[in-house]
Amino acid sequence: MAAVLFLLQVTVAHRFSTESLRFDLLYLLAAYLALEARPEAALVCACAIGILRDLGSGGRLGASAVVMVLGAAGLLVLRDRIYREKIVTDVVLVFGFVLFCGTLRAGGVALASASAGWFALMQYALGQAALTAALAPLFFRLFDRLRVVEREGALLA
Repeated sequence: MAAVLFLLQVTVAHRFSTESLRFDLLYLLAAYLALEARPEAALVCACAIGILRDLGSGGRLGASAVVMVLGAAGLLVLRDRIYREKIVTDVVLVFGFVLFCGTLRAGGVALASASAGWFALMQYALGQAALTAALAPLFFRLFDRLRVVEREGALLA
């Protein structure tokens, strides 16, 4: 699933985005797994998705993995403490997850590059979080239909 979403991300997603409004399908998958899969599986998958992102972007290998694992760990803490019967709750959780990950990435980029403007990076992270969260209901339903996570016991399919 991650490989298919990665291919869609790099081949199609840029056509539906502007400079500061971009969605991220890999964040959607990582958030879905953090909300639905067993904790161990969710963290391993978040790490793998982050490494896949780094391999495709040419960035430092492992940087995205660390960011995604930290974000997934945050969702794991929240998922059993929040009443999640309404899809809007998942949208808010995805927004927070993507914004958290985007803020960490922006901080890393700002520290690594003197020319990167913090405000522009945060504007990008906020736009990405908003657009990605808006797509969460559609993709979460798709992931449910594809049975990415088995409901009885929340095992990975």
